[in-house]
Amino acid sequence: MDRKHAAKLLQSAEQESQQMVQTSGSPRGFTTTLVAVSAVVLTLFQAYPPQAFWTALLYIPLILWYVLARRRRAKPRTLADTPSLLAGAYAGYFILGILLVNCLRFWEATQAEEVVAKILVTFISCMFLVAKMQAAYNMARLEDGNDQVV
Repeated sequence: MDRKHAAKLLQSAEQESQQMVQTSGSPRGFTTTLVAVSAVVLTLFQAYPPQAFWTALLYIPLILWYVLARRRRAKPRTLADTPSLLAGAYAGYFILGILLVNCLRFWEATQAEEVVAKILVTFISCMFLVAKMQAAYNMARLEDGNDQVV
């Protein structure tokens, strides 16, 4: 009876800590919107440089959304001493993201269909990398929280 009760308590604590990590981060819709706006801005800056300047103003409502969303959420604990975050999957996906953006600069889209295709490819690939980075970050936060002595 004691083992079953202890196992239930451990499972409950694990679920609560995972939920806490997920709810203290940025909203999923915000991350998706940020990646979508970034894909459009990065593509249009290369395809139509003079007209694309004004698309960067789309970041202003995103900043306001983020500030308002952060006011109602719990403040996440800093990961001051987490070497696994910088040497692990998070850093790998971050470097892949930088390489992806630089490689996409070689794709010169001039027609409207090419621009739309480049926006879609940029969005899908960057969203995949951002989701993987967020999962690695959440895992590092869980591991850091489990290692803390109460």
